[in-house]
Amino acid sequence: MTWSDYLPVWPLAVSPALWLALTLVVAVLISELMVRHLRWPRIVGYIGIGILLGPGGLSLIPELPAAEWRLVVDLALGILLFELGNRVNLRWLKANPWIAATSLLEATATFVAVFALLVSFGFTGAAAAIVATIVIATSPAIVVRMVTESRAQGQVTDRLMLMTALNCIYAVIFHKLAVAVMHGETGAEFIHTVLPPLYLLGGSALLAWLFGITFERIHHYLGQHEETFSFVLFGMIAFATIMASTLKLSPILVLLAAGLITRYRRQRSRAFPPHFGSAGAVLVVLMFIATGLAADLGGLRDNFLLVLLLIAVRAAAKLLTVLALANYSGIGLRQAISLGVALTPMSSVALLLTLDTGTVFPGFASGLGLALMSCIVILELVSPFLVQAALRKAGETSERKT
Repeated sequence: MTWSDYLPVWPLAVSPALWLALTLVVAVLISELMVRHLRWPRIVGYIGIGILLGPGGLSLIPELPAAEWRLVVDLALGILLFELGNRVNLRWLKANPWIAATSLLEATATFVAVFALLVSFGFTGAAAAIVATIVIATSPAIVVRMVTESRAQGQVTDRLMLMTALNCIYAVIFHKLAVAVMHGETGAEFIHTVLPPLYLLGGSALLAWLFGITFERIHHYLGQHEETFSFVLFGMIAFATIMASTLKLSPILVLLAAGLITRYRRQRSRAFPPHFGSAGAVLVVLMFIATGLAADLGGLRDNFLLVLLLIAVRAAAKLLTVLALANYSGIGLRQAISLGVALTPMSSVALLLTLDTGTVFPGFASGLGLALMSCIVILELVSPFLVQAALRKAGETSERKT
């Protein structure tokens, strides 16, 4: 027997998961201090600590393998997307078509404004279209977390949730179409340009429908056992997320559509513990930390003006279109401003779409993708404050208006 048989080998080979666990502890403690003393959103602490300790900051935490943090982000985002879909009433679009018009106009204006900006900077039409589709998305992670944390209720909150869900759908669908166009420009055969988006949309819709049917069956038998049902539902979400990735479908579309389908079939929202209990809540916190660790501000050095203009043009397009149709859709000026500002967040959905594009087109990852990543990092840190302020201004949080 030798020393190495029962003593650890030096230097220690530490799993990256250990660093992620340590970061979780530090981030939660610091976030609670921020809430108590500064009244800042907890999300800022989670993401900020990830950025500070990760490769983009002090480099105290080594870069995590993409497979490890991507699974955490996919699972946590799946929970939040299903939670979002379950709280959105699509029948509202029939009762008030102007809300649907506002959503479509806001997404279209965002795309057109960002596309025009990028073309004016000399980028190709396909690359500009990809970025313009990605920035349509409003972060479901930040919106759902901020609404839950502030216990917000009311017209602005309901419209924010609905428009966030629709924006994610628009972004994923049109991003896939834009990627197909870029494949066509690189000389791919026509059939390989057309089939991928059709497979992704059709397959994702089918898997979401199967999830909804299974959900209803299980709820019929376990509906009276809330804790057991939450555990089963958590497992179903994990299964659907992993299965969608395995089949090369969109976990974002699958889980969001599944939530929308189950909500539509039930005709009323189902009350679940936030993020489906403590296990889901931990995953959500880990997701924000992981996105912080994956943050890359390299594009800010080379494209400072472009990054600022992207953020400003995107925010202005969303705000101005909401204001333009506010009177027709039945909300006042203060509510419209609050809603327009609250649509600003951009986080995990945009991050995943950007990384997926960079995997397929390495030139995008080292060019325009870096500028977009910088936009995402900045908005991850700033937008929780904007959503918090907007919901307070609308008078829909648990706090009294000041």
